Amino acid sequence: MSTIAAASAPATELLRARGRATAARDGARLALGATAVAVALLPLLVPHGPSNTSPIDVAIIGAVGATLLWVTSAGRRLRFPYAAPLVVFMTGGALGAMAGPVPGQGVIALSQDLMLLAWCWTVVNVGSTPGRLKVLLTTWAYSSMVWATILLGAVAVGSPTVAGQAARQGGRTALTFVDPTYSANYYFISIMIICATQTPRRRSVRFLAYGLLLASLFTTGSNSGVMSIVLGVVTAKLVAVYHRRGAAAVVAGFAAIVVAGALISANVSMQSIEERAHSSQYKFIREGIGRGGKSVGQRQTLVHESAHLYETGGLLGQGPVSTKTRLEAEMAPFVKEAHNDYFAALTERGPIGVFGLFLLISTIVLRARILATTRLSRGFSAVVVRPGALLGALAGTLASSAVYELLHVRHVWTLFAVIAALFIWGRGEDERA
Repeated sequence: MSTIAAASAPATELLRARGRATAARDGARLALGATAVAVALLPLLVPHGPSNTSPIDVAIIGAVGATLLWVTSAGRRLRFPYAAPLVVFMTGGALGAMAGPVPGQGVIALSQDLMLLAWCWTVVNVGSTPGRLKVLLTTWAYSSMVWATILLGAVAVGSPTVAGQAARQGGRTALTFVDPTYSANYYFISIMIICATQTPRRRSVRFLAYGLLLASLFTTGSNSGVMSIVLGVVTAKLVAVYHRRGAAAVVAGFAAIVVAGALISANVSMQSIEERAHSSQYKFIREGIGRGGKSVGQRQTLVHESAHLYETGGLLGQGPVSTKTRLEAEMAPFVKEAHNDYFAALTERGPIGVFGLFLLISTIVLRARILATTRLSRGFSAVVVRPGALLGALAGTLASSAVYELLHVRHVWTLFAVIAALFIWGRGEDERA
């Protein structure tokens, strides 16, 4: 009997190991599927729920929960990028909220920071293998094409509700993003994701995707979106030149771009272009390029008002989402939110928040630069063929953050997560060391 029991022990242990492996495999599939669904639904910000929640948040919570179940059953080691900068950033926000006029809204904003960080960590850990990261990025590429098709179809048939055209936006489209600038940034990042992954593989279909997304971006009337496209493409091209010709060629290329820009600005009248756009029959052109001068004037006013708010707000800041409330209390001539991530951090979260934001951006930029200038491991390099496009997506987004608050948007944090996942999992052992 003892011999039989001894012989059955290894078999029992083998069955248990197989059961754990099956549970881990099923958990990984569930986490991947839930995260891919959330990626596909990133634009779904309407209808609004309480505390600025949106339908996409349900999908994000599902992805976070599925990932926690998977890693618990599989005993996987998790990675938590950007934790230290966000702790500093949120500390500044918490101190500012306690000192400011809207502590309740400040607490909601801090909870949203935590949700974005949890979503980022979910994408990073689910995308720890080339196969899973490929599923997430392919989902983003194809789903963005679907969203762009829906938008252009709504514009073509004259459906302002589906296109997200509000009277206060003058015909600019937002789809389900609420704000045209958020929408434009999503199309821009999607273009760079398609370029980075070379998805779809057929070149003709890929160029069709570029056309759909560019047309969708154009309907938003977002000048910052156009600026992002220019900066993102130039950055990606310079990285490609670096890989082919080296640093000297990059310097020469950058100099040529600066000279070309100077010649264009000297010989092309932007004022005449704006005047022609202002008289266009298309609303999104009138309210896009046609309002360029007005938009610049508004941003300058906001910068001046933000500087005043910082001078009168104290070292701790006045808490997240307090800018508009304070401007209303002071009866300022132009009452809006900060429309600038950097000034918003200064006036609402104080020097501590600005330092946290500096750490966060520095970390992301450094990781993206390393990815763009070094080789990924074999599996990941097949998924992200042109990592320089991710650096371009980051450059365009950070530039747009100077004229609009984008660093609390879900798809932007998904981009940050992709960069972190590649940096953590996608390099060879020597590079990681």
